[in-house]
Amino acid sequence: MEENKNIWVWALAAVVLFFLLGNLGMGSYGIMGFGMGFGLPFMLLFWGVLIWLVVTLINAGQSGRKEEDALIILKKRYASGKISKKQYDEMKKEIR
Repeated sequence: MEENKNIWVWALAAVVLFFLLGNLGMGSYGIMGFGMGFGLPFMLLFWGVLIWLVVTLINAGQSGRKEEDALIILKKRYASGKISKKQYDEMKKEIR
C-alpha cells in the first residue's frame, strides 16, 4: 500500500514539473514561455473549487429543510393506531 502512495506522489511531482518547466525550451520567458505551464494546474484548481462550491451549496440547501417535528410524528402514530388515545395525550403533554 505504501508503494502505491509513493508511485502517485512521484507521478504527481513529474506532471507538475512537466507543466511548470516544460515550456522553458522554445520561447524561453516570452509570451509562450514559463507562464503557460501554470494554465492546466490553475484550470483544474478553478474547476475543482467550482464543483466543491456547488456541492456544498446543494448540501446546505438540503440540510436546511424542515425536519418533521415531534407533534406531526405523534399524530401520524396515533392516526395509524400504533398508540392509544391515553398514550397520545401523555406524549403530547411532554412535547409541549
